[in-house]
Amino acid sequence: MVVRDVEATVRHYWEDLGIGPWRFYTLDPSNTPGMTLRGKPVRHAFRAAIAMVGEIELELIEPLEGDSLYAEHLATHGEGLHHIALDVEDFSRAVERLSAQDFPEVQGGETFDVAQYKYFDATRRLGCIIEIGSSVREGTAFPAPERVYPPHHGSAT
Repeated sequence: MVVRDVEATVRHYWEDLGIGPWRFYTLDPSNTPGMTLRGKPVRHAFRAAIAMVGEIELELIEPLEGDSLYAEHLATHGEGLHHIALDVEDFSRAVERLSAQDFPEVQGGETFDVAQYKYFDATRRLGCIIEIGSSVREGTAFPAPERVYPPHHGSAT
């Protein structure tokens, strides 16, 4: 989901639906190298909040600066569903398969320098953007979240 204010949206999900706890991350060129948009290098920043709803991961994304699919979506469509992420066993094979299906790669990068992600435009046939991610490289790990909301569910430090 792309939102204008991730903090406010997280509070609504928690207070209205009891969804949480939420883990917060800020991603930018300092921790997400190789950012691309439609095949060209870009520099953008966004804030993400992630919570589990059963076995489904819900991600809220607030674009902060720079050109990104998130900022485009917010400007064109407003807040709402942006993409569906699929867990894949073989990242390279999934990239090849999506490309062979004529789903253009529209955004990518390497989150925290430990795992790749790519977005493909599948709206023509599937009605949505698809995200795939690689497994975390051996010997690496995602960092602890910047913070957790609500705070009594643990500390990021």
